[in-house]
Amino acid sequence: MIDDSAKDAHHIHGRVPTSEPWIPVRDLNNNGADALNRGSIDEGAAMLQEAITRTEGSSEVEARNLRARALLNLSGVYDYRAELGEALRLVDESLAIGATLVEEIGDERGNRTVLVNGMVSRAQILAQSDRQDEALAQTDEAMILLETHDDIGQADLMRFQVHTIRASLLLFIGRFQDAEAEARRALDLATRVDPTLAAHPYLALASIAQQTDDLTAAHEFIELANALQTPDSDLVTRQIALENRARAAMQQERYDEAGELFRQAAVLAHEGSLVTRETASRMGAAAAYLQTGNPVLAVKVLRQLIAELGTEGAVHDRREAHSFLGDAESKRGKFVRADEAYRAARELSRSSYERCRVDLRRAEMQAEWASFTPSPGKRLARLRTGLDMAIPVLLATEALRADFTPGPVRERWSLQVSAPARELAFRLATTLGDAEVLFALIENAAASATLQAEAIEARMPDVETSVLTPFPIPSGVEDLPPDPVTAHELPAAASGFMGETAPSVPLRFAPPPRVVAVPGAEPVLERWIGIAEAEYEVVVRSETVVAAW
Repeated sequence: MIDDSAKDAHHIHGRVPTSEPWIPVRDLNNNGADALNRGSIDEGAAMLQEAITRTEGSSEVEARNLRARALLNLSGVYDYRAELGEALRLVDESLAIGATLVEEIGDERGNRTVLVNGMVSRAQILAQSDRQDEALAQTDEAMILLETHDDIGQADLMRFQVHTIRASLLLFIGRFQDAEAEARRALDLATRVDPTLAAHPYLALASIAQQTDDLTAAHEFIELANALQTPDSDLVTRQIALENRARAAMQQERYDEAGELFRQAAVLAHEGSLVTRETASRMGAAAAYLQTGNPVLAVKVLRQLIAELGTEGAVHDRREAHSFLGDAESKRGKFVRADEAYRAARELSRSSYERCRVDLRRAEMQAEWASFTPSPGKRLARLRTGLDMAIPVLLATEALRADFTPGPVRERWSLQVSAPARELAFRLATTLGDAEVLFALIENAAASATLQAEAIEARMPDVETSVLTPFPIPSGVEDLPPDPVTAHELPAAASGFMGETAPSVPLRFAPPPRVVAVPGAEPVLERWIGIAEAEYEVVVRSETVVAAW
């Protein structure tokens, strides 16, 4: 992919000067890359295609080196146009040529730089093609190459690219804290390479903050990204700047202004043939229509967009479009269509976090639908359907907290998803008059987790499992006798011990036991526990059963 954050990486930076016969091809590649970065997609594509044509069939090292670079740059054109299959084919051909050249001549013509760029581009395309695991593995390969060869040209710029795409990938699959760490690594590198590159990690941090309900931080990060744009920037940069301004307006609930800015950004993206950016801007405009009380127009925009994306569009774009469509159809009282849209979004959700978000919206829609249903029987059925969706989401999101290290990100994420699911479950159980379920939900809310001793041993092998010191003992104070705790799982109160600031593997709490109100009876939430564990791939409760206290 041609990334405006790394335009220099796509020029010729070989260690050996280009010989006279191949200088025109070198210039075609460089000028084509420049054209793409300033938004002249068709012009750039024509020059790159000419460079590829001139190297066709040549066995000369220089020709193959130039061909690999031009193929990689041309793949960005198809990525911009959302033609992911062709983009991937071109990247794969470039990588194959680059790998062969490294075997033959080493890095004398900057071939490893081409390989790293190719791996990053391939990771981006794989991510958009719903192949997240492969995409992350590709970035791992790129980082290994960078770490094992300290003579790669523009190494810090390459590292910046890798950390930036990893932040995006991890954000997509719901690993918010890992995504934040990658974005901050990219930010640190940007200050060394080119401070204007910081706009990209700032936007990633804004998205993380937004998805974990820290709107103040999200706005601040967007403003920081905007400050790095200049009036004389190229078309791509200007388009992104408009999008950023629109998002800032949305954060501050200036929806009319946001809608207008998104529409301007979409027009600019269309002029530059930036299909993926146009998609994002049109979706933003639809969200603004929804917030300003115009769901009919939002539905029109979203359905047209979904039709254009088809089955080949980026999974993230398709999922978001269907999710917004569900909101818009629900807003205008078309609940059957809303449910269809949410189901489509769920099919495109790859992480448990995203499935929880979509299912919570479905449950809320069922509750709203029930309020418009005159038939008592159907109304009760829809309330029950909403409850059957809300409880598994509540149980799953509480369990998913264990994937986060303790801190504000975890708590904000919980408040954004768990708290609304809990409120909805209580409200629906109350409306249904289901005292047994209400009691079980109260018991669930009161349940406490226990800290797994194995996790402590794994991270702190010098700490015996029989004793934990929550705080350091001042020097000169006689050691306290060990606390006679011999249980396999330690109480949550022991979680204040000292550890790394940001552990790579967070300390996990063991799942709480199943609770029964009547000895010998099945736990009331048993059915929903099974659904939550199956649907969201998380352990909600241990096999231990205890009586309610």
